[in-house]
Amino acid sequence: MDLVEATVKRPPFLATWVAMAVLAALGAYIYFVESKREDKPEKAKEKVFALDKAKVLGLDLSAAGQEEVQLVRDKDGWRMTAPMAAAADAAEADAIVSSLETLEMDEVVAESPSDLAEYGLAAPRSTVRVRLQGATEPLVLLVGDTTPDGSAVYARVPKAPRVFTVPAYVVGSFTKKPFDLRDRSVLHVQRDAVTALDIKGPEGAYALAKDEKGEWSFVRPLRTRAGRWSVDALVGTLENLRMEAVAAEAATDLRKFGLAPPARTVTIGLAGGATLTLEVGNSPSEGRHHVHVAGSPLVAIVPAALVGDLAKGMGELRAKRLLEVSTYEVEGLDVEAGGTKRVHARTSSKDEQGADVHKWKRTAPDAKDLDTNKVQDALFAVGGLEVLEFIDAPRPPEAYGLDAPVLRVTLRHAGGRPPAWFEVGAKDGAFYARREGDAAVMKLDPAKAAELIKAFSEL
Repeated sequence: MDLVEATVKRPPFLATWVAMAVLAALGAYIYFVESKREDKPEKAKEKVFALDKAKVLGLDLSAAGQEEVQLVRDKDGWRMTAPMAAAADAAEADAIVSSLETLEMDEVVAESPSDLAEYGLAAPRSTVRVRLQGATEPLVLLVGDTTPDGSAVYARVPKAPRVFTVPAYVVGSFTKKPFDLRDRSVLHVQRDAVTALDIKGPEGAYALAKDEKGEWSFVRPLRTRAGRWSVDALVGTLENLRMEAVAAEAATDLRKFGLAPPARTVTIGLAGGATLTLEVGNSPSEGRHHVHVAGSPLVAIVPAALVGDLAKGMGELRAKRLLEVSTYEVEGLDVEAGGTKRVHARTSSKDEQGADVHKWKRTAPDAKDLDTNKVQDALFAVGGLEVLEFIDAPRPPEAYGLDAPVLRVTLRHAGGRPPAWFEVGAKDGAFYARREGDAAVMKLDPAKAAELIKAFSEL
């Protein structure tokens, strides 16, 4: 090794010791300096208005190139008074008020601007006026241009010279068009208040009624059970029907909308005896239809979903399963099969952990503990058995073997709900059924009907 190399060669662990020393110094700095600094709280942003939304009486919204919208709030909710008189969308109006109540200044960009045009505020893009209870003048917000980065807009209030920014996303609620702020509900009904439906259309006419337990049945053209979920879905469509546009605020000639006469009508019976009739007309474009509520001057345009539901007709709304069964509601069974009647009851108790335990027992003609799973399987079989065909004008019972049924089951329910029954008959290798509250005879799948008979006969 020559002298030069010996002179410059570093000890083998020098680099490691240097790195450790640097880290130690950095750690000491963080501990003794940075950790001793007090965290300075972020300065709170200033609110644009000192506003109590409970005291808001009205809103005026003006946007460049649009009609001014005036909204008024009274004891009955929100109303639009300009550019037309109409009910307002309460949720939309309340959202605007909430936005104004919580609106904060992001940044003050000019305390005394020399040229408001620089910020688009010489001729504001939009203006919001808030009328308050007990105030002689409204609160006013003027909104100008968007900032260069697009994240905010310039704004000011007339009584102060400064210009500040507010988040850009809030501006959309201040520039809504009149249609965006009006109440677009067509029928204004709550599904729980609907007690009857009378429907007429190209597929025929039929009427439904809801009993005190909330179960739906057809009452015309014959008495037959309706599917709970399918009718509830139709009622939900009526409840949520919203107009996409206004065809005429005050129509004087309904013929051009296909409403004189209408192609379809839906008369809705409400709790207390009131009724509403929805009339459906022609289609102004694909996927849309004209509608009109009898007695109202307004003709609206709605999506075609409702017409699609109505076009399915009575067949879509029928109860297509032998009987809709909620197994947890069944507390007793009377089974007649093979010339013997057996009575079964469900008992309930608590296990050591406090959970409910349900067991089934036969109480007549003899006492016997039953396999609870077998009872549940039999009940599931009832709810799973779909009807192959409805015979709405049946012949006498003997034509279907129903004068001497091979199986009759009565379901007793908890909570005071009335019992429900069904019976199965056999004729010439086919199986037929009748059920409580239904004038129709139903043809069943032979294999599934045989399984049902076997399941209940073995209990």
